[in-house]
Amino acid sequence: MAGNITNQMRSISEVTKAVAMGDVSKRVQGDAQGEMLDLKMTVNSMVNQLSTLADEVVRVSLQVGTKGILGGQATVPDVQGIWKVCKVNHKLPHEWRVDRVHRC
Repeated sequence: MAGNITNQMRSISEVTKAVAMGDVSKRVQGDAQGEMLDLKMTVNSMVNQLSTLADEVVRVSLQVGTKGILGGQATVPDVQGIWKVCKVNHKLPHEWRVDRVHRC
């Protein structure tokens, strides 16, 4: 039992370290139950959303880089909190957007 928890924590640690280094390709693997399953699902969900957000930031920034204008908006389903604010809303005042985006 203790060995299984150690392996699960090691997998979670590896994934979170990878994310900290900018690698959002890894996911928590292995069987889990109870709170460890909840933690595994939460970490994997977080990494999935970060990966989608990163893809969209790259896509939108490439549009700006090639066309010189921001004509698109990131599409990241099911985001909440500050991540939702990071999706630029063109209807908001420029000063508000700049302040919020710099916090991202």
